[in-house]
Amino acid sequence: MNAITRGGIEFIAVLFGLSISLWIDNNAKENELKVQNKKILNRLYHNLQADSTDGVWNFKAYERAIRGSENVIKWCDSNPTFSSIDDSIEKDISAMMIATIFVHNEEEYIALKNSGRTDLITNEDLVIKLHDYYTRIGFIKTLDAFQNDFVRTQVAPYLSDYADENLYNKEDKNSIVYENFPKVSLYRMPDVKKMRFYASSMLTWQRYTQSWYKGQVRRVTEIRKLLREELDFVTTMVNNS
Repeated sequence: MNAITRGGIEFIAVLFGLSISLWIDNNAKENELKVQNKKILNRLYHNLQADSTDGVWNFKAYERAIRGSENVIKWCDSNPTFSSIDDSIEKDISAMMIATIFVHNEEEYIALKNSGRTDLITNEDLVIKLHDYYTRIGFIKTLDAFQNDFVRTQVAPYLSDYADENLYNKEDKNSIVYENFPKVSLYRMPDVKKMRFYASSMLTWQRYTQSWYKGQVRRVTEIRKLLREELDFVTTMVNNS
């Protein structure tokens, strides 16, 4: 074997060795990315589980709020007097002021998006639905914030002229309107026309916000189902690597 032939074989052997080494290295990195992706998806799934719980709670809170606002409007239309004020209407007036806060954690979704590896998610529909879901959250928070601000700056100051208490006491069931919202106690007759205005304003926003929560709860349920399927697929890929 001459020197040229031997040199060619040695070159091919070195090239082959480098190719194998690069393949092993790339494969190891790809497997590590899959493992990290699985961890992110798993944490994302649990975050969405918490979102679902909070979304359902807020939906039900607005359900009580809507009923309260509707009852206040009916009460205002009945030509009421101070003697008609009882525990029931006080609870409805209190429910009229219900506005929620959506608590959620988007850290894992941001981490997934910033990693630039959403391509590791095999289901394109899941990627689209995740983007749509997290985009909508900002608007829901805006709706909640608007109502909380309206209650804080308009409704509560108005009622403070007619009520001597706005109390939540978990030991006293009569002071609870819905879960952890307080109940007002009126000591004199409020301005009925203004009360009706506030009730109708809150009712408009409460109905609209509740419809958004209904949509988000439906979307998060669909996404969690797709995530479970994706996690099963990723787990199989990791185990087979």
